[in-house]
Amino acid sequence: MKFCLHCGQQLQDAALKCPHCKTWLVMPGFGGDAFPATASPPYVRTNGLAIASMVLGILWLYWIGSILALILGYLALREIRQTPGTFEGKGMATAGVILGWVGVATLLLAIVVGLYVWKDVQHPVDGRRRATRIHLNGSI
Repeated sequence: MKFCLHCGQQLQDAALKCPHCKTWLVMPGFGGDAFPATASPPYVRTNGLAIASMVLGILWLYWIGSILALILGYLALREIRQTPGTFEGKGMATAGVILGWVGVATLLLAIVVGLYVWKDVQHPVDGRRRATRIHLNGSI
């Protein structure tokens, strides 16, 4: 058994045309160069969330784009998985998710390095204060 990509009805394996929505399930062979006039081919479009995820992952926008790329990428992957044959763009959504995780990892690395540098400035390792040019007794 197989399913019609247009209406989702269950069909027999040998079916060439869906009896419910009259959509052709296979393209005509070399004898004809187009689908019959009564039926149109199934319309597959690119998922907009997948496009937005990839664009935001590339643009980065000070880590806000990376976080939005993750959210939109996972939403796009779920929508593509739940509606087979309706949307394409799985590669773009995956690229957006990967770029989003790279951006988030960079953010975490920047925070860790920033905290390390801030800790070193506030509390030097050797315990001494930084040298100043003027001492308490007024000598230089």
